[in-house]
Amino acid sequence: MAEQFNISPHMTAADFDCPIRNTYLGQAHIAGTGPEGTTCRQCKHWGKTKFVKDEHGNYVEKFAPPKRNGKKHKLFPGEPKDAYCLKPILNKAKRAIPHRALSCRFFEPSENPMPILTGKDA
Repeated sequence: MAEQFNISPHMTAADFDCPIRNTYLGQAHIAGTGPEGTTCRQCKHWGKTKFVKDEHGNYVEKFAPPKRNGKKHKLFPGEPKDAYCLKPILNKAKRAIPHRALSCRFFEPSENPMPILTGKDA
């Protein structure tokens, strides 16, 4: 499950802390600082890596899009599962973030972003 930053409920909310409240642990930067109307799903750094064997028998790291939730998922049936921000940044938490998280300033558009729902699910 994706986890957001813990902000004390005893502190008074201000207009400027809304982006920090929307940021998930594992994002490369503060949510909402990227292009207007974009999400992490549309970024080329959002996904998962897996190790596959090449023709020489060596294991090679390969980028793979995340799988989808099943039809019987309680909250988000058919939507993409949480994935990682693969932007290499020192001391960044490796936590999965949802596809609907607002993009950050390191947003780079993906050549073929994963659709939210497939044709059979929509």
